[in-house]
Amino acid sequence: MLKLKGSIKISGDKSISHRALIFASLSTGKVKISNLLESDDVMRTLNILKELGIKIIKKKAQWIVYGNGTGGYIQPAQVLDCGNSGTTSRLMIGAVSSNPISCTFIGDNSLSKRSMSRLSVFLEKMGAEIKLTKKDFLPLHIIGDINLIPMEHIMQKASAQVKSAIILSALNLRGKTRIIEKKNTRDHTERLLRYLKINFKKKILSKSSTSIELNGPYEIKPRNIIVASDPSSAAFFIVGALIIPDSKITLKNIALNKSRIAFIDVLKKMGGKIRIKKTKSISGEDVGDIHVKYSLLNAIKIKASLSPYLIDEYPILSIAASQAKGITTMRGLSELRHKESDRIKSIVTNLSKVGFKVVSNKDDISIKGSNKIQIDNRKKIKTYGDHRIAMSFVILGLLYKNKLIIDDESCISISYPDFKNHLKKLSSH
Repeated sequence: MLKLKGSIKISGDKSISHRALIFASLSTGKVKISNLLESDDVMRTLNILKELGIKIIKKKAQWIVYGNGTGGYIQPAQVLDCGNSGTTSRLMIGAVSSNPISCTFIGDNSLSKRSMSRLSVFLEKMGAEIKLTKKDFLPLHIIGDINLIPMEHIMQKASAQVKSAIILSALNLRGKTRIIEKKNTRDHTERLLRYLKINFKKKILSKSSTSIELNGPYEIKPRNIIVASDPSSAAFFIVGALIIPDSKITLKNIALNKSRIAFIDVLKKMGGKIRIKKTKSISGEDVGDIHVKYSLLNAIKIKASLSPYLIDEYPILSIAASQAKGITTMRGLSELRHKESDRIKSIVTNLSKVGFKVVSNKDDISIKGSNKIQIDNRKKIKTYGDHRIAMSFVILGLLYKNKLIIDDESCISISYPDFKNHLKKLSSH
């Protein structure tokens, strides 16, 4: 049987790549970005910035962005196409809102079903004019305004994208913007703000609640950015090494942001042999190496309170659960219904098809693990165009000598174009 061995450097982090490009575009000069993830999603952000008058060129392995300042976007000549990227749409809508231009944002079929009103309500309160399709969806038309009203925003619903969009809007406003998060979310945007020496105040209000205060307008001095490697992409190989006998791998230069590696704690609780060695800090993010060995996993209960930190990793965690002894329960997954696919349905349908006992009850999933399941004939896995479902079942398929046929592997390039190459590198020895 195939096993995973050796070490690789994973591609750049998707969340940080989007933000690096946008912040570079808002700075007052030339910024070099290294290890940028060149996935479909990130290229959508890059191309929209070009439409908004930002010069971006590639030299060897680096991307060079010539920033135009915080109010420096110009009127685009055409609609801004976000493809499948929720991060592109929400962050860029926030970024253009305080520029005196009008823009129309569109997306693909899947993105056009994802809610945009959870962001537009905040921008409209500040004075931006926004027209949504059916009051919630793309295409979205926005008329930005340099005189939006800086104010206090209370975010009841956790969303790092909405928080980041409001921050990007506030950078060009004269006065104080305060964002109160009732539930903490990932903090890549704040880390970049710190690294770029953009002054803001962050206060801890309670164990799960924070306030961020910005006082604009800002002049952002150009500073080169190195993108740390993506922990969510690393998750596929980590689980692969845990469930495939005799595997032993090292993943290098991974972002070790606390808000991004909760899945590692979950896998350790299941009995996963995972060792993390922090090596340095790059562009505001802690990075390090992750060592993983094949392990016998046990089922656990994953609490609903962890869901904001595991949102992208549930598909691959469900693969780990399928090989663990006992019944793993994942609770409070409602947000999974609003991702690239209804991920609850995608996980349940595909694992059941392979022969696992999986039950979903409202927003919870229970998976009975078994390493005894044999597959006689080929099974077709339906990805629903969701890159994380596709990669998760490619990893499960390694246990079944290619008996799992993925209906659409092309969607993998949305977040991880090098996935197959990296998998090949770890499995050819």
